[in-house]
Amino acid sequence: MNAIFRRVWSVVLGIAMLLVIGQACAADQQVRVGVLSFRSLEQTQQRWQPTIDYLNAHVNGVHFVMTPLYYTELDLAINRHDFDLVFTNPEHYVTIREDHGLSAIATLMPLANGHPVNVFGAVIFTRADRSDINSLQDVRGKVIASPAEQSLGGYLMQRWTLYKEGIGLKEMGPLHFTGMPHDNVVNEVMAGKAEVGFVRTGVLESMLKEGSLKEGQYKVLNLQAAEKYPQKLSTDLYPEWPVAAMPNVPDVLVKQVTLALLKIQPDDAAAKLGNYYGFSPTGNYSAIEAMMKRLKVNPEMAHEFNLRDVTRKYTLELMAVGSLLLLLAWTAALYLIRNNRKLQKSYAERRVLDKELQNVNLGLEEKVATRTHELQQSEARFRNMFENHASPMLLIDPDTGDIVNANEAAAIYYGYKVERMKEMRISDINIQSPDEIADERLQAQRQERNFFVFLHRLANGDVRTVEVHSSPIEVEGRALLFSIVHDITERKQLEGRMHDMAFYDPLTKLPNRRLLVDRLSMALASCARTQRHGALMFLDLDHFKTLNDLHGHDVGDQLLVEVSVRILSCVREQDSAARLGGDEFVVMLEGLAEDVLEAVNQAEAVAEKIRAALAMPYVLHQGDEEIVHHCSSSIGVAMFLESGETQEQLLKWADMAMYRAKDAGRNAIRFYDPDMQAAIEAHAAMEADLHTALEEQQFRLFYQVQVNAKGRAQGAEVLLRWQHPQRGLIPPLKFIPLAEETGLIVPIGAWVLDTACAQIKRWQNDRQFANLALSVNVSPRQFRQADFVAQVRAAVERNAIKPTSLKLELTESLVLDDVEDTISKMNELRDFGVSFSMDDFGTGYSSLSYLKRLPLDQIKIDQSFVRDITTDNADRVMVMIIVDLGMNFEVDVIAEGVETEEQFQVLHRYGCASFQGYLFGRPVPLDEFETMLLQSYPNIFKETIEHRGVDMNMPDDILQHELGSVI
Repeated sequence: MNAIFRRVWSVVLGIAMLLVIGQACAADQQVRVGVLSFRSLEQTQQRWQPTIDYLNAHVNGVHFVMTPLYYTELDLAINRHDFDLVFTNPEHYVTIREDHGLSAIATLMPLANGHPVNVFGAVIFTRADRSDINSLQDVRGKVIASPAEQSLGGYLMQRWTLYKEGIGLKEMGPLHFTGMPHDNVVNEVMAGKAEVGFVRTGVLESMLKEGSLKEGQYKVLNLQAAEKYPQKLSTDLYPEWPVAAMPNVPDVLVKQVTLALLKIQPDDAAAKLGNYYGFSPTGNYSAIEAMMKRLKVNPEMAHEFNLRDVTRKYTLELMAVGSLLLLLAWTAALYLIRNNRKLQKSYAERRVLDKELQNVNLGLEEKVATRTHELQQSEARFRNMFENHASPMLLIDPDTGDIVNANEAAAIYYGYKVERMKEMRISDINIQSPDEIADERLQAQRQERNFFVFLHRLANGDVRTVEVHSSPIEVEGRALLFSIVHDITERKQLEGRMHDMAFYDPLTKLPNRRLLVDRLSMALASCARTQRHGALMFLDLDHFKTLNDLHGHDVGDQLLVEVSVRILSCVREQDSAARLGGDEFVVMLEGLAEDVLEAVNQAEAVAEKIRAALAMPYVLHQGDEEIVHHCSSSIGVAMFLESGETQEQLLKWADMAMYRAKDAGRNAIRFYDPDMQAAIEAHAAMEADLHTALEEQQFRLFYQVQVNAKGRAQGAEVLLRWQHPQRGLIPPLKFIPLAEETGLIVPIGAWVLDTACAQIKRWQNDRQFANLALSVNVSPRQFRQADFVAQVRAAVERNAIKPTSLKLELTESLVLDDVEDTISKMNELRDFGVSFSMDDFGTGYSSLSYLKRLPLDQIKIDQSFVRDITTDNADRVMVMIIVDLGMNFEVDVIAEGVETEEQFQVLHRYGCASFQGYLFGRPVPLDEFETMLLQSYPNIFKETIEHRGVDMNMPDDILQHELGSVI
């Protein structure tokens, strides 16, 4: 039996060695790349083949071959070691990294809304009309749609966000997995098949762009304000898809592939056809690993077992099963023999059976002795490996952090003797805080995590970056942590250098164009959010070529370095300076003033400071020779505020302004001003919105109460507001001037007049409000309409109201425009029963002559006189004069803008009889106005009814007749 097993095992090992040799030979000829596919394999092949072609063109000595596979097939291929490089999603990478030891070498930078990003997140959304779902807590018990359970952006991120909000898996409600693509989730939520949807960021924006979804159809829950991320977001951000290398790939090839990927530009065919921006240095995937472990999510991987896998993983089990089968076979044979020989051979059979049992017992005793010996040898092998291994190794007490043992390699690496290290704690070399170290020891002890990156301090004071693989182990009956230490300082430094090569100018150390464009996109988003301006400056050195021609490029490089130093000395820490190439520099200012003129002045001050600094003499050196060089600069400036402006457009504007500075004689500053075009576009957009508002009845009337000296409500002034569907409530100062300019004020004014009359009609049938009057503002353009009088009469008659309940407010400028026409129309309407009030009295060219002729019922003291009446003597004199005029001309006087009790007392003392302002009530919608009157003011008929002796308990028909007589 043992001989047969040894032969089989030899054959298996031979086949395995042949497979390994075959794979090694194949690796010499080609590099195999596996790509995870969520759509059809043909689509995935078409998208990523240009990137493979790019690698073949830029990495010498090897040939890259790509194979797109679905999730399960890709797992099987990785188990068979079919690939050298793997391009897959983050959660899949975390899983296969733990099983196969892969290492990420670059992270994908896709385009999100046209902006490059190397991270992505997830969105939790519902339909906009679901008023019962407004926060994460409302998700409890709701039907949820998700593309797949193993999707990071379509399930895991949302589940982790809900978990942190205290919402567990059992509270999430029924889950429905739609399968890819994510569009299926959106369609199910919109169709009402699910109440809440989980999708990756960018899906909603993509469907909006395609037209398959409209902005107002959905709402995003837990919306995050991610300053540097341009898409709607409900969760934290995690790194994008990684390109990972198998452990057997040579380091030289890994570095070549990494550099080639980082050099891919947005305009390369690989990036265009692959629909991405480029690749960035490797992101940190530990957060994803921690999240998956905390959620206890570890997608099952497909495995294809062969004879090698079986013998490797189940050797002891196979031996036990084989022994059991042999024993059963032998027992069955004895049983058959006993039946065949029957009773006469029973004694012999029992004797044979006893002998066999003795043999079995003897075999078991031998196995126990062998196993004990093997365990002793295993501990001896561990001690031998621990003490003689070339890598630093530590045994650490997980509870206290004491270093129980250290091998000689650790003593040499850290610079301490082994006995000294046994007296130390891990916190003596790990520079993290004790709490952080204790927390990570606990994670390693629970096997939640076994891979860490730390900063360790050596005995000589040097601080090195190390990778630590730490796992729980039992040594001599004691539970310890077995830690293997690898120094990765040089690798981290190489990653930093590669990052600098990708984003910084090697000569001046300033950001290059790629990093500038990235910062500019973030600055545009920040300006749009804060409404603070920014400025982009394009600088070009005048006659720089002459210096290069006379003294060579070395001297020219000295000048460029000194220019970068001077530019940085002129800007703030939050500003950015970059070199685009040659003698072209760009400066970006952020956080300037909200007012555009003030922001322009700030930008001009910085530009002048830079221009003056660059104009100072330069002392350059060419060998022992000292060269004094004078150099000026031409500076173009483009201001920006809205995120609608693109980075390339702003650079173009600044460049155009720079050339205008050169045309002006150089050593000058010039601005590019797009404000006029923006103002024209905004004006046109507002005008279009006004037309829409009129058609869709977006206007609303607000009511501000007017009271007498006793605080009893007499009526109200109606004030126009615009309820814009996107911008919210817009005050009249924002749109009335445009309405006047375009003539839309005429139909808008007619709507206000008719709506006010209709409200008066409704109040006349309500005993609580029957005696209220409404004041309506009339615009000059509306009043000058030839049929204005007919319009007013028609509105009053159409609504069947008493004309005395309507008051029209006119301004002084309206009256003075055509006094005779004004008096004529006012007299005609006055005879009809409508009253008039002079608004903002005293602020224009008030004249006693026309005041005497105008058929006014009321003059209104402007709030500019009321505001400082308690402290300004001039304002008090003006108010007394206006009140005296009203008394002399027998015209009622009302003061607007009354906000304090002190203002009210002064006005009342001077004889003002009516009041309006925040002290009595703000402008509010109709329902709030009526509620306020009923709660805050006495019934406006109370004194009159009590004086006339009307019994409020009489029948309604008789009471209505009596009230009519009072009115």
